[in-house]
Amino acid sequence: MDTFIVEFCYKNVTVKEDGNNFTASCRICPNKTISGSTRSSSNFLKHVKVRHPLRFQEYERQKDATWKKKKRILAEFEEAAASSTETEASPSVSRDRQLPLDVKREEDEGDFLGGDIAETSSSLLEPETPLVVQTAEMSPTVTWHPDVTYEQDLEQLAIPTPIIHQVPWSGFEKAFTFVRQKGKNVIVQCNYCLPAIKNVSSAITSASNVKKHLERAHPDKLRAIEIARKARKRGHIEKPVDYDDDPSLLKMAKQEQEAILERAGSGRETVTQRILDRKIMDFIVEETLPIQTVDKPTFVGLIRLGLPKDLSVMCAKTLRDRIEKRAAGMQETLVHRMGAVAYVAITADCWSDGKKSFLGVTAHWICPMTLRREFGALACKRLHGWPTYDILAQALHNVHVQYRIHNKVVSATTDSGSNFNKAFRVFRPKEAGDATDGNADDDDEDQEEADVDYVPISEILDAGNVEQGESVDTDFGLPPHQRCASHTLNLVATEDIQAIVSGSSPNSPLGSFRKLFCSLMGKCSKLWSKQSQSAQIAEYVQEQCGMYLKVPRKARWSSTFEALKQLNELLSTMPEKVDAIMDQCSLARITPAESLAVQEYTEIMSPLAQSLDILQRENGMFMGYLLPTLYNLDRKLQGLENKPVRYTYCLQLLQGVRKALRKRFAPIWEDKKLLLAACLHPRFKVDWLESAQSTQANRYMMEALLKAEIRSTVGNESNTSSEKDQEGDDLEDDFFNIQPRGRKSAVDTADEEVLRYLKSSSRDVSCLHAFPRVMRCFLQYNTGLPSSAALERLFSADGNVFTVKRHALSDELFEQLVLLRQNTAASAF
Repeated sequence: MDTFIVEFCYKNVTVKEDGNNFTASCRICPNKTISGSTRSSSNFLKHVKVRHPLRFQEYERQKDATWKKKKRILAEFEEAAASSTETEASPSVSRDRQLPLDVKREEDEGDFLGGDIAETSSSLLEPETPLVVQTAEMSPTVTWHPDVTYEQDLEQLAIPTPIIHQVPWSGFEKAFTFVRQKGKNVIVQCNYCLPAIKNVSSAITSASNVKKHLERAHPDKLRAIEIARKARKRGHIEKPVDYDDDPSLLKMAKQEQEAILERAGSGRETVTQRILDRKIMDFIVEETLPIQTVDKPTFVGLIRLGLPKDLSVMCAKTLRDRIEKRAAGMQETLVHRMGAVAYVAITADCWSDGKKSFLGVTAHWICPMTLRREFGALACKRLHGWPTYDILAQALHNVHVQYRIHNKVVSATTDSGSNFNKAFRVFRPKEAGDATDGNADDDDEDQEEADVDYVPISEILDAGNVEQGESVDTDFGLPPHQRCASHTLNLVATEDIQAIVSGSSPNSPLGSFRKLFCSLMGKCSKLWSKQSQSAQIAEYVQEQCGMYLKVPRKARWSSTFEALKQLNELLSTMPEKVDAIMDQCSLARITPAESLAVQEYTEIMSPLAQSLDILQRENGMFMGYLLPTLYNLDRKLQGLENKPVRYTYCLQLLQGVRKALRKRFAPIWEDKKLLLAACLHPRFKVDWLESAQSTQANRYMMEALLKAEIRSTVGNESNTSSEKDQEGDDLEDDFFNIQPRGRKSAVDTADEEVLRYLKSSSRDVSCLHAFPRVMRCFLQYNTGLPSSAALERLFSADGNVFTVKRHALSDELFEQLVLLRQNTAASAF
């Protein structure tokens, strides 16, 4: 037998009573005893090969190295014997020759004389300690005591850690992918968690950590691996087999799964009443279902399948109480998070469907520690009656009071609807009236003329009463209003362009563009419809172009632009394939004139689409982005207007777009707060003024304005501190006001900080930590958002819930479900 495997991997070798068998304990597995015959080591080899493949590889490597040493010694002996001139060997030589012959005979028979791994070549030729076999004269049990001490730990064997490049645990090759080795541990990546990246670290000699991960995340896969390992251990399978490939293994997996379901109800996880209640509530909240769902017999029967008898499904009343409790906890969490910051911005929008109207409000703030924007959904309230300006104002004020932010909201971003504009104009704080608001009033009148709203006669009478001097309850005030820049840009791209094109004469280049563009859009609409309705057409388009055509959404101009941009690229690169697609759809081909019209349209509207994409971001978006984006948009459009190659159709359209932008954003081009917000952002500072007119004057003006703003902040702080220390000052010190030599005033320090900030090369927001005064002003002016896209995402995510899936939920419960769904991170239970 091969005794080297016994010495290398086992300990406590004991011969049984019959004398032909013996047992040994595995050095790695706790309390694992292997029994085998003295004539064969197959049982010991099989255990090491299956359970400890790395140890088995190390055993083979050491065995090969040892036999190479023995062969080298034999070769040296034979060479020495061949070179000897003696004709007859002496008795000592005969004994020397006899020893290698015994070694060679042992190699032919497959036996291996064990010994310590670190023995020298001379010690390898020494006879090993014989294995004592029981005879009639011996005691019933005889213990084998070789030279190596088997009670030593694995670390005491002085065996180096093997270097591996694959998963070291047998049976887990399909479940994990080798990443790297870290000392005696190996890091693997779970294949079942993809596309999410999940790395697990475990010891090379133990798969306990990977088993825990599979038990927690993929219990079915772990059961399949264990079944395959058991089958391989019994000798039925030579390599890991997935139970999906073997019906017998699949049957065994189902039996084990049924047994586990009967015991626990959810894999190997022990299901408690608390876990069951939380899972049911998460399901109701995520799907925004009526709470009566938990009382339906089909739902109860489904949940009860495999559950222990001591667990019960909570009723609708209990679920309602739990939802109210979780909603209250969510509100307290948001109040606590917003209470830790000094400035909060909100976005608001009113959404109506049939007979019901809802007011959505979201809050946004900047964490002072990380300077990252954080978000919270505050309200999704049902508005009773027509949403007039006073109803909207009162609802917004109630939300501010409910979350205790009525004194810290620095900006409220809404669309350009007349009701919102009037609400913020009538209910603005008394100290907020300035020249900028007067311009906003004029712009509101223009907006009300452009937007046609059907308003009840009661609102008209109320407005008339206000004009006649009758009082309106304006005890509360709303925060400063910021019109949604993305909504305004959409108005430029849709209504203003429609007005420009419609007002053009038929004989002008713009009149020709209108004719060509309308013809092109008619063909594209039919093409998009055929792709959406016919699977054969969709496959043909994908085969010809390598992609599907983008289909625009009616409510989004940006989606229409992206669809036309894709079509223009296809017409420029593969016009013959576009013609083939049109022929396949039985549509008229796109003419060269129409292709030129769409090329010019996408070229002049591309800067506007890019501006929309920038302003509609939520993460990493600040109010300081607004003016630089608008100035650079106007600069890019001006560059297109002055390009050497003149446009054939769209030059007047380009000029009209620039004029519409100037008119729509007239109140904010020189807004002091927006200018400060841009200059306080490290990405822009004062360098963005390169795109404005009178560059040098504006640059110097903004540097002076920035210094004055920082001085005012420092002055307020110094006045507060001087008031505290004034009582302790002497009369002479107060009269002479002599400052020590070398000591700078707070104003000079503020100016130096502004200069260092402007000269800093860093463009990342995190650099503001080095400028505390600048960061304080940054938080004040950049907390607001230039776009209300975040709120639009809230309505788009729950748009189907508002209509078809709303069921018979009460207004209060519906709001709680929507807010809990949006504020998953803030909810607590």
